[in-house]
Amino acid sequence: MKKLSLMFYLICFSTIYLKAQTVTNKIEVIGQAEIEVVPDYFEYNINLQEYYKSENEKVAIEILEKGLVKAVEEIGLGKNKLTINSLNGNKRYAGDNKPSNFLESRNYILRINSINDINNLLPKLDKLGLVSTSMSKKTNSKKTEYEKELRKKAVNDARQKATSIAESVGKKIGNIILISENNFNGLSLNFEDLTDFVGKAAYFSNFKTDIEVEKIKLSYQVRITFQMK
Repeated sequence: MKKLSLMFYLICFSTIYLKAQTVTNKIEVIGQAEIEVVPDYFEYNINLQEYYKSENEKVAIEILEKGLVKAVEEIGLGKNKLTINSLNGNKRYAGDNKPSNFLESRNYILRINSINDINNLLPKLDKLGLVSTSMSKKTNSKKTEYEKELRKKAVNDARQKATSIAESVGKKIGNIILISENNFNGLSLNFEDLTDFVGKAAYFSNFKTDIEVEKIKLSYQVRITFQMK
């Protein structure tokens, strides 16, 4: 019985030792891939605020909103491309001895597929009611396809690196032991590019630009452990 127990422990120890030898003989590398794509989807913030034409004549937010919807439709976009992002307000003081007046403001998000839509829209808005504009998001509609492409390129890059390192010490790579996926970077970005430039352009009726929108740089990393034999 003691001999059987001893044999059992020896077999288990040998198995563990062989596994340790296999796992120890390994190589770990990071594969990387990067591409640049042209954005084809944008979210644009438009902030409107009530104002006074004269001391007793206020242009209400509802009027400004109707003007915005009309302008959006005039450039060929549907009202469904427009949503309210936030509602705000502040007091306007006319003087020490006069009551204050409340001015409401609304922030809208316009979803567009081309920056030219903004170029056409801004001159149509009420210049006094338009407080600020900014682009909050840009991305590409083929996100899933680009992710697949980057994965393949990153894995191939890792395999090439591992092969090169293994060959430098007179060995070859074997099967993959472990893959650790890192996050994709760059596909959906918040940014302030063009904010001041485009915002100020609302005050010029003939605003146009032939400057291209900055491309999105997409990057991906994958950590792979290979057997080395």
